[in-house]
Amino acid sequence: MNITTEKNHNRICSVFLFCCLALFSGCGLTEYYTLDAPTVASHVPSWSTTDFSSRYFEFVTNEDGMTDYLSSSSEFVFLGTAVYYKIFNNHSTMESEDSAIDAVNTSSNYSTAATKMIETYGFEELKTSAGTISPLVKATGSNRHVYIRLTNYQSSDDYAAKITVAGTELAVPLRMVSVDSAYCTFDFGRTSGKTDDGYYNEVPSKGEDDVTYSSSFSSDGVWYVDLYAVAVGRDTTYTTSYSLVLHLGAVPIDANNEDN
Repeated sequence: MNITTEKNHNRICSVFLFCCLALFSGCGLTEYYTLDAPTVASHVPSWSTTDFSSRYFEFVTNEDGMTDYLSSSSEFVFLGTAVYYKIFNNHSTMESEDSAIDAVNTSSNYSTAATKMIETYGFEELKTSAGTISPLVKATGSNRHVYIRLTNYQSSDDYAAKITVAGTELAVPLRMVSVDSAYCTFDFGRTSGKTDDGYYNEVPSKGEDDVTYSSSFSSDGVWYVDLYAVAVGRDTTYTTSYSLVLHLGAVPIDANNEDN
């Protein structure tokens, strides 16, 4: 046996092994964090409902398993639960997009559904009268009941547009579209112009970022607002992560009618 050759071979192997270890130690292995998705929608309205009293959304956040990720000093932070929406003038188009999102809303695809919802179809985060709250339901580590009604029916407090979290009213839901720096409401059928609260009751129109406009209305003047909930987190590089999504349902809003 050639002793010199054997020693050189061992030395080369040792250097190679050391380089591999150094590479993995320096770069680190990619870490993946799994967010618990909201899974309980206690009231899912249908786009076809004609009953004004059913035009609201209810769901429960899924936070009690995420307490290890609440500290701002941790490598990954659970931020809370966001609510996204999109306005359609044709319910068939809406249902087609919902089906495409649902098809990839599986554990094997993980955040693909959220990416398709936000980046492909352009769903927007729900705005509020309390300003931009992102995500809408801040993380506390406790599961909480969320109620959302987009529109006002007459002047009844029971059917007023509002968002409540754990029974406490948070704000009035608003669109991301603004007029003269003031957000617009979902009361499409009410008098346009600035409201007493400082918002605008504008009818959606083609080309707006929160509208998917088809060549024809399913029903003249009727719009459909589709909602999803998703858990949101971020790592130390401020890269945002999303859970699977929860479809909250859709409501019709008739621009020909003051009350919805």
